[in-house]
Amino acid sequence: MNDDFLPYARQSINADDTAAVAAALNSEFITRGPLVEEFEMAFANYCDAKFAVAFSNASTALLACCQAAEVNQFDRLITTPNTFVSTAGAAIHCGATPVFVDIKRDTGNLNLEHLAYTLERPRSQGRSIIMPVHFSGIAVDMAKLDSLITEPDAVVIEDAAHAIGSHYSDGQKVGSCAWSQMTVFSFHPAKTMTTGEGGMVTTNDSELYHRLKLVRNNGIEREHRRLERDPMPWYYEVKFLSNNFNFTEFQAALGISQMNRLNEFIEKRRQLVKAYRQRLSGRQSIRLFTDEHDSVTGFHLFVVQIDFQACKTTREKVMLALRDKNIGSQVHYIPLYQHPYFEKTCGKISEFFPETEKYYSEALSLPLYYDLSIDQVDYIVRQLLKVLKLY
Repeated sequence: MNDDFLPYARQSINADDTAAVAAALNSEFITRGPLVEEFEMAFANYCDAKFAVAFSNASTALLACCQAAEVNQFDRLITTPNTFVSTAGAAIHCGATPVFVDIKRDTGNLNLEHLAYTLERPRSQGRSIIMPVHFSGIAVDMAKLDSLITEPDAVVIEDAAHAIGSHYSDGQKVGSCAWSQMTVFSFHPAKTMTTGEGGMVTTNDSELYHRLKLVRNNGIEREHRRLERDPMPWYYEVKFLSNNFNFTEFQAALGISQMNRLNEFIEKRRQLVKAYRQRLSGRQSIRLFTDEHDSVTGFHLFVVQIDFQACKTTREKVMLALRDKNIGSQVHYIPLYQHPYFEKTCGKISEFFPETEKYYSEALSLPLYYDLSIDQVDYIVRQLLKVLKLY
């Protein structure tokens, strides 16, 4: 039995990270200082984007994108039900009506054929706010998605919380905003790199960049040329109501330090996913995602789909049995429309999402993080197959 508990996710913090945070805490600024801007510039450069704006977390970053794009009650949000609530919640907070699109089980991402049908529905008012999620790090085909959009004022916001280091099939980086107005990343400890909590928005649009910075700081404008009255030394103007979504200096210090190992983090995750696939491919009752571009995917999750009924067991029993062997697991995600809030606002609509329903009934996320070893992957797979009586 493995002596150490193997969680489904874990951050990797080294001495350089600790020293960087300590130095920031002992500096003149601990929030809204030069390290935040340095981190933003480094991340924008990494993604091949013109601009980046750091936020307190990815949820506030998604909300900021919707506020910057002036999403309102006349708009409809089109997104996947296979995601965390923040994806849909951001636009709903701004008044938009959610419209869910079924997924493809082989990637966990939006089914673009179904998206095409949704986009063809006539609208009498408002815009389509389209939020594709690069689930587990596998990039949505954004070039194809872009080709489906005929509305001239549609807004595309990529939820790339899982996809730091991922590329599109043509080689462009997720975050370059080649087919979107904005892209959102997460630095939660479960993600490829971390700042504790934290999020980032990349964009190539200078006006959106400016509005994102206003949204982050209570809608406050300090740039003299944009003020409506003659500026005085202390003067600023509130252009719209927002909130404090600022990013701290010590978060930025950790982010800068983590970026020094980002390529290493990504490569290790690819190796671990390759090891899992080699050991699980072709197994009866187990289905894996099919990604033709593993070499350019920054994997956040490793999800297996298990026919628990065929294995004469349940997911709960499997998860508890794995925990008894010091192996953590998780489920990503409960479909949004199954949550009480969405049942109240959208009705009970599970029947319209057969692929999402089937995926959810079988999904199980296994451990995936930088400090996990190949030997530990062997142990995890061996225990899983024993529990499923496939070993």
